[in-house]
This record gives sequence, structure tokens and C-alpha cells, in this order.
Amino acid sequence: MARKLRKCSVRDCENKHYAKGYCKKHYTQVARHGRLTPERERGVVRVCIVEGCERTDTIGQYCRKHARQIRTHGRLTPEREHQMGNVGCRVPGCTNRHRAKGYCVKHYNHMRWQRIKRTLQRMKELEARAKQP
Repeated sequence: MARKLRKCSVRDCENKHYAKGYCKKHYTQVARHGRLTPERERGVVRVCIVEGCERTDTIGQYCRKHARQIRTHGRLTPEREHQMGNVGCRVPGCTNRHRAKGYCVKHYNHMRWQRIKRTLQRMKELEARAKQP
């Protein structure tokens, strides 16, 4: 007599029975977590729960960007986010597109180089003080 092929007891799952009424995937979920965990299943597209964010690269309930904000700062930090509407350089009279921190490539590199020069100057001053008797 042919044995009847059993299916997983989870609704909408057509996988072959593995143990205790579940397929291998659902049995593993119950064994690891003590319950079924549909929120952790692969292949399910989830959208970030932050209002206005449509990203689907989620870690738990948040997209990677917002999850990093919470991990780093302990909260969402909209004031630190890249402003999508800000397309121009913040230097008055400059019409170039912004690259970083609100500046175009030219002005960003200029600001960066000024900071490096100040740091090098401070280092030279400290070395000169250290050499004085």
C-alpha cells in the first residue's frame, strides 16, 4: 500500500512534512525560537517603518540607514540625514551641485585642505615647542 505524502501544517505552505507536522523550514523556526517566525523569513519584502522611507533593505523593522542611526545614536536622527532637495553648493554665488556636507567638489576639497593645513601647522608648532630648551 502506498504511503500518503504529508504536507506541512502551516497555512499556505506546500512543503513536504519533516517532523511534528512541520516542514524543515518551519520545524527549524519552532526549534530555534519556540514559535513560527514569519517576520524573519527570507524572500519576504519588508518596507522600513519610518514615515516617508520606502527602502526595502530592512534589518528587523528598519532599513539599514535607520537601523544604523538607532545603533549609533540610540534614536532616529533626521537632522543628520542627507537632504535630497539640497542640490546646490552652500557657498554664496556657487551654482555647482553639492557633493558632501552641502559643498560642491571644489569647495569641499578646499575646506578639507584648509583643515589639513591647520592641523599640519599645529603639529609644527608643537614640535618647535618641544625642541626649545
